[in-house]
Amino acid sequence: MSVLNIQQMRYVLAVADNGSFHAAAKKLYVSQPTLSHGIKELEHELGTQIFQRSRQGAFLTTDGATFVNEARKIVADAESLQRSFSNKQSNEQYFSVAGQHYDFIATALCAVMAHYPNYQYIRAFESTTTRVIEDTAKARSEVGIVFLNEDNQAHLLNLFAQNNLVYDVLGTFETHIFMRIGHPLARKSIITMSDLAPFPQVRFTQDATYSELAEDPVTAPSAGPVIATSDRATMVTIVNQTDAYGSGSGILEDPENVGIVTRPLADSRQNRMILLRQNNHTLSEIAQYFVAQVQKSFA
Repeated sequence: MSVLNIQQMRYVLAVADNGSFHAAAKKLYVSQPTLSHGIKELEHELGTQIFQRSRQGAFLTTDGATFVNEARKIVADAESLQRSFSNKQSNEQYFSVAGQHYDFIATALCAVMAHYPNYQYIRAFESTTTRVIEDTAKARSEVGIVFLNEDNQAHLLNLFAQNNLVYDVLGTFETHIFMRIGHPLARKSIITMSDLAPFPQVRFTQDATYSELAEDPVTAPSAGPVIATSDRATMVTIVNQTDAYGSGSGILEDPENVGIVTRPLADSRQNRMILLRQNNHTLSEIAQYFVAQVQKSFA
């Protein structure tokens, strides 16, 4: 009987996050046969099917969803353990931030890198809302960044309490729609929900258990299809080359350089961008500097 290994778990998580064996293999820089064989061996070892395969992609079975939830914890803990010992051995200075998919995080980290050149390991972890919370709660990241509004507040505050996290408000923003420069709606100065109905929407994938915690402020109107992706670059490419639109804070770094424009959404509620940290944790000097850089985006 073989022993389950971390690499097999990484294969499963990649397929679950990317929706297909092909996309997962590409993301992990391994051949698709290698990845498929690893997962088949794992399924045989477990005596159950993790994925339902079809031409449309790979979908988690009930047992598969249970396995993925546990595998995420195991892989994250293994990486945290490895990093802890690696940092001890090399005496590197380390800073990590977890967040939803926002340009301003990368911009702030660039300023951090310039200001703290002696830090040899700086990590930016972009992921789903629940994984940002988990990454911060387990101290893999010193801080986490998510947005809060009346739709997700009850669920988020409950998760914060469960994970012994507190938050500070970084700033507020109104929901913006982003689209390609040549989009039929680009000529409008303000976008309404009815304007969006005929067009596809691109959204970031979220954990199925917490669909109400999506990081996209706009719930897609029923008429247009929805495209889900876990990657910010993929979203930008789709928006840039189709009539699909996305929604977010509107805080983008030189959007027109990548052929994108942003427009405010009419009757948008106020959203708050918040900084998560462990309760009773005092932010390090580098974290405080990072926060100051982020706050400039909301000034």
